[in-house]
Amino acid sequence: MDARARRDALDRLIDQATDRRVSPGILQPAELYFDLAGEEIGRRLMLTAADDGTEYCLRPEFTLAVAADFLADDDATPMRAGYLGPVFRKRQAGPAEFDQGGIEILSPEDGEAAFSEIVAFALEAAKIYGVEAPRLHLGAVDLFEALIDRLDMPDVWRPRIRHRLGHPDAMAQLLDRLTSPEGVSRAATFPSQRVKLIEVVAAEMSAAGLSPISGRQAEEVADRYLEKRALAEARVPEETVACLRRYLAMAGPAAEQLEAIGAFASEIGIDLGAGIDRLAARIAAANAANGQIGISFDAGFSPRLDYYTGHVFELLAPGSGDVLASGGRYDRLLERLGAPEPMKAVGCAVWVDRLEGAVQ
Repeated sequence: MDARARRDALDRLIDQATDRRVSPGILQPAELYFDLAGEEIGRRLMLTAADDGTEYCLRPEFTLAVAADFLADDDATPMRAGYLGPVFRKRQAGPAEFDQGGIEILSPEDGEAAFSEIVAFALEAAKIYGVEAPRLHLGAVDLFEALIDRLDMPDVWRPRIRHRLGHPDAMAQLLDRLTSPEGVSRAATFPSQRVKLIEVVAAEMSAAGLSPISGRQAEEVADRYLEKRALAEARVPEETVACLRRYLAMAGPAAEQLEAIGAFASEIGIDLGAGIDRLAARIAAANAANGQIGISFDAGFSPRLDYYTGHVFELLAPGSGDVLASGGRYDRLLERLGAPEPMKAVGCAVWVDRLEGAVQ
């Protein structure tokens, strides 16, 4: 089967798995990605601007654009959307334009059943390209969120820790300094009340010849100072940091890690039962449907997007470890885009150029 035939087979697979083909505009509002995709995609955007100053970007991926179009439709009924086309973003290796295919299941009745469908779709896509035994790499965002919600720490740190899930280097740096937050210079000389602090900062800026136009507003400077002060005063117990390090280090064969997480939760006296049960069911379902592939679990794995909420996965090529497909549950995204109530959502993207590389 040549490249054209493989692409046609992938095209048919997408049609079989969905009830609607979508093709969001190649030019997308950059604000959509800066607000919701974060630095991981934001720093890779191919940007341009309209005459009125509005920033746009070439479509860097499909999920956000598909979800936004779904909500813009007055009749936003449950939808199974499929796509196959070019995306554009800067990469360390390879061209900045490459093809991506995938499916998005928006507002399904059963989110876990939909997750099983997208994993099955990814495996079928891999088979088209001759990858018969990829490795299924699982993560559980909900389990990590349940852990940090229950650990002993000041609330100011919880979102910062969550934001770094999936960023191992940034997480390691944060854990290194959690027990010794950075100090704030001249902390004793500045007022702690925001209104008074803004007055002091504005006066110092004026004395230094700095107008609000030439630099940051006094309010911004004051708010940043107060944030740093709050972090400096919010000490995290060493036992909590140790628990985070232990949990995030859990990686390996899925069944073994499931048992280790259960023992860990019991030892530290934190109830993670609901999340562990969901993970156990997910591993059992993956084993039952795909007994020929290796399934691993990594407690520190997550796509670098904080709207993911539950189970996430990557499909890895045997040998090279290249990511051939990735996806998961992202129940927070539609609400952040303006949905009036929480909606389940699950999606998966396949990297056509990497699948072609696997063939070669």
